Amino acid sequence: MENVLVTRWYGPLLQDDVKEWEKTQDATFNLYLIGGKKKNAKTKIHYYIGKAERKMLSNRLNDRNHHIIDFSRVNEIWLGTIVNKKVTHNDVLDAEKMLTSYFASEGELLVNVINRYLPNKSIYLINEWIHCRRNLECLRLPKTSIANKMPDVIVYKIDDCSDEYKIFVSRKLKVVK
Repeated sequence: MENVLVTRWYGPLLQDDVKEWEKTQDATFNLYLIGGKKKNAKTKIHYYIGKAERKMLSNRLNDRNHHIIDFSRVNEIWLGTIVNKKVTHNDVLDAEKMLTSYFASEGELLVNVINRYLPNKSIYLINEWIHCRRNLECLRLPKTSIANKMPDVIVYKIDDCSDEYKIFVSRKLKVVK
């Protein structure tokens, strides 16, 4: 299993709090998740998954043409960092592809449609959810939170019998007592 990515997500943050919170952290955040209401949407929550390869991810959210302007209200933002290895550009691309293609396969509405296709290699993606204020694992989140909709484990690998790639997920991992 050479392609394992452990992504630690910190949130939920409000849009106005992202920059100040990010300044207090040592980690470099390469990925982000946004949940909120698009302009002219009555009740449906929409999601955006993106990557940034800059020192401050919050600068990416302030880009003039960023999709965040498509939201009338942003409910939450999660910032992600890959913690189990020295991150390469391809690692960030692969993680973004895994996340967006999973949401596309589940029929979740996305603002972005760029990465609907999975990578061309086996990848194991493990998501950890950390509350940004308490620095503890998030155990309870609103039903519409993107962190609640995203599986804790997404595995994309070739099936030995059919030689085709398949996606496997584990929704939420549970503590064994």
